[in-house]
This record gives sequence, structure tokens and C-alpha cells, in this order.
Amino acid sequence: MKQLTILLLLLLTIGCKNNADLTMERGIQYYEWNLVDKAILEFNQVVHMFPKDSRSLDYDQVQLLSQAHHNLAVAYAKKEWFTDAEREARSAFELVPSSENRRVLDLIQDKSL
Repeated sequence: MKQLTILLLLLLTIGCKNNADLTMERGIQYYEWNLVDKAILEFNQVVHMFPKDSRSLDYDQVQLLSQAHHNLAVAYAKKEWFTDAEREARSAFELVPSSENRRVLDLIQDKSL
């Protein structure tokens, strides 16, 4: 019985998402419900959960932080706050220089001209 309890606790610990992941998911859900202001608050919360100096972060944390900046860029662009959107898109691209992050940055820069 003791082994079963330990196994269940281990599975729960491994299966549980951390606070930043849950906050990100909540932000995505708010965005999908067109509650953009609430989504922005959630994505900002994710950004503030990590240190300013990203060199101490592991791979998954860098990915999540980049995604938070990316999502902020998209949400700001939806509100037509292009200066803020460009700043966030640039942060996302600097963390993870992916094609998707570059595409969003380029689109926002085109809109802000």
C-alpha cells in the first residue's frame, strides 16, 4: 500500500503543470474567448515569473517565456497597440529566433509603418 501511495504521489508531481504553464493556458483561453485584456494580464504574469536575465533559464523556461512575449505581441497587435506589440515580438524573437517569431515581428512592423 505504501508503494502505491508513493507511486501516485510521484505521478501527480510529474503530471502537474507549474504555475507559469497554468497561467499561460489561462491567458490563451481568455484570448480565445476574446477577453484580450484578461489575456494580456495573464501573459504579463508569465513574463514576470521569470528573471530579467534569461541566461539562468533552462530550455523549457526560455520557450515558455518566448511564447509569453509572442502571445503578448499578438494580443497588443489585436488592440492596435503596435509599439508595445513590436517590443514584445522583438523579445520573443531574441529569446527564440524562430520563423514564427520573425513572421509576427515583421507583420507588426509592417502594420506600425
